[in-house]
Amino acid sequence: MNLIILGPQGSGKGTQAKLLADKFGFVHVSSGSRLREFAKGNSEKAKLIADLLTTGELMPFDTVMQVIEPDLLGAQQGFILDGTPRDVMQAEYLDWYLGEHKLQIDKVILLDIPREVSLDRLSKRAQIEHRSDDTTEAINERLSIYENDTLPVLDRYRKQGKLIEIDGTPDVQTIFANIVQKLDLVS
Repeated sequence: MNLIILGPQGSGKGTQAKLLADKFGFVHVSSGSRLREFAKGNSEKAKLIADLLTTGELMPFDTVMQVIEPDLLGAQQGFILDGTPRDVMQAEYLDWYLGEHKLQIDKVILLDIPREVSLDRLSKRAQIEHRSDDTTEAINERLSIYENDTLPVLDRYRKQGKLIEIDGTPDVQTIFANIVQKLDLVS
């Protein structure tokens, strides 16, 4: 099974993707983590990625695909793509790309939380993890991008009958149980 998990920043995508990967053997493909890892390098591309991460701007999708491609194509039990695609053009490209490799997205999980919950969680995460991309300006920029660009992606998957909507405000285990139930997976 190949999944995408989407939601506003701070909705718990990474946490839930990791739980699903650990429980069901999916490869957790976190574009954000992979990009942050890549940005630690000394190449010009690494520096460009690091700069884009600190501003909160949307990463060029060809760059994202270069970084995550090995994980997508190497997933034996399926993958859970965490936080990508972020706009309709990326979703269309991803569908085409996967189709070229005889793969498809089976379900898309939306972890839905209000903007104020997102802001609160991200400000707490910034204090704990000291992430360079969790400044107030970058958070607000990413939330605006999500609202303007990613919400239409959700509509696209909803029309395809692939979208599963999950309330992202309860505790981690309740959210996980709700996802497993809606995906009809045996836990």
